[in-house]
Parts: sequence; C-alpha cells; structure tokens
Amino acid sequence: MKTAAQVLFWLGILCIPLAWVVWYVGPGLEVGRQVMTDIADPALRAALQEAHAERLGIWVSVWPVTFLVLSYILEKKIPGSMG
Repeated sequence: MKTAAQVLFWLGILCIPLAWVVWYVGPGLEVGRQVMTDIADPALRAALQEAHAERLGIWVSVWPVTFLVLSYILEKKIPGSMG
C-alpha cells in the first residue's frame, strides 16, 4: 500500500507539467482532427482547436489533485505510518 501511495503521489506531481504541455501542444493533437478538417473557415478552425486544447489541459489538470488526494488517503490508511 505504501508503494501505491508513493506512485499516486509522483503521478500527481508529474501531471502538473503534463497539463501545461497538453495545453501548449493541444491544437496540434490528433484528437478531434477529423472533425476539424471539415470546417472551411481557417479562423474558426483555429479558434476551435485552441478551445479544445484549453479544455483538454483543464481536464488533465484535474488529475494531480485526484492523485495527490488518493495518495494522502492511502498513506493515512496504512497501519503504523507516520502522521
């Protein structure tokens, strides 16, 4: 259980920069690309790709909190742990 708590903790820490990276490179990701190619207006397509990247970045940015809270809960459940 202690290993699981440590893994969740480090996943939470690593997801913080991952959220920034996903937000930054999000418009170039292939997710939803087939839908975006059907849009004829380039300005609208660019705006929708940027909005999609922001939503994806926000979705990934929820992960650190989840992982860190789960790590904390597991750490408290381990018998004989400090804290």
